[in-house]
Amino acid sequence: MAIITEIRRKLPLRSHKEENHSTSGEKSNEIHQINVDDIVPNRAQPRSAFNQNAIARLADSIRRYGILQPLTVRKVMLPLSGGKARHEANPTVIYELVAGERRLRAAKLAELCEVPCIIINTDDATSAELAIIENLLRENLNMFEQAEAFARLINEFQLTQEEAARRVSMSQSAVANKLRILRLLPEERERILSAGLTERHARALLKLETPALRSEVLDQIVSRKMNVSATEAYIDQIVCELSRYQCKQQDKKNISDTETDDISSLPSEIQGVIARQRSRFKGSIRDMQLFYNSVRHAIDILKTAGIVGDIQKEECEDRVVLTITLSKSAQVG
Repeated sequence: MAIITEIRRKLPLRSHKEENHSTSGEKSNEIHQINVDDIVPNRAQPRSAFNQNAIARLADSIRRYGILQPLTVRKVMLPLSGGKARHEANPTVIYELVAGERRLRAAKLAELCEVPCIIINTDDATSAELAIIENLLRENLNMFEQAEAFARLINEFQLTQEEAARRVSMSQSAVANKLRILRLLPEERERILSAGLTERHARALLKLETPALRSEVLDQIVSRKMNVSATEAYIDQIVCELSRYQCKQQDKKNISDTETDDISSLPSEIQGVIARQRSRFKGSIRDMQLFYNSVRHAIDILKTAGIVGDIQKEECEDRVVLTITLSKSAQVG
């Protein structure tokens, strides 16, 4: 019912006279039997995959009881070869689906020739928006399809997160959380879905900065069948230990291979992840120190040519800033 209400709310306002005497001669509430071959999918359909078993079950229900809720379509004029719409007395038209993709697929599987439809009067943009909203309201998209649908609503229709949230009766924070998981790589999304993990699992992985670390941790989550609470605690411990180690290393001028913090009290799998990440940090810091020494040596050479140089180093959490100042030395009279 919420879907129908939203569709009606989004339709262009028409007068009572237009409702009863529209140019197409159709009433807004009238149900039409339309040939399934004359209905085309909505180009803005956010769903990329359909559960074929669920479609088959719906088809069986349709064979027994028929289609209980009409599909929603809009009339689209077929273009001529030159790209102009037909305007003859009985124009050839097709119908673009606005709501009811699963019902249409199931009807075809049940070998129905016609399906009941309500024809609405709307433009391309509104039809696309309604198709996205209809799917979001049904809440059977996977988490990444939902997030992509919200991103399309926001980007294509110039909505704020709050406006997009209102369209489907959600909070702005809930929409923001869904959009965050789009930061995961396509291969990471596929692994999360195939493992049957939840949106909270996905958001927890975002605390890890690099794809390599996320992949390693994801292996542990899947192999150990961690629930959400265990996953969050596991990732928080890794992030905490790595952050602590990185901060300590930044405070040290010289790093030896034997200098490590005691992590023996941590679970073995976490010890392995942290040890590998520490190795990467050490190599990175050594390379940075070699570069810094090379720059310092170059400045010393410039002094012999009468150029005074100075280098300042500022270490931040995720970067090192080097500021080099060069000036000509004062001439001695």
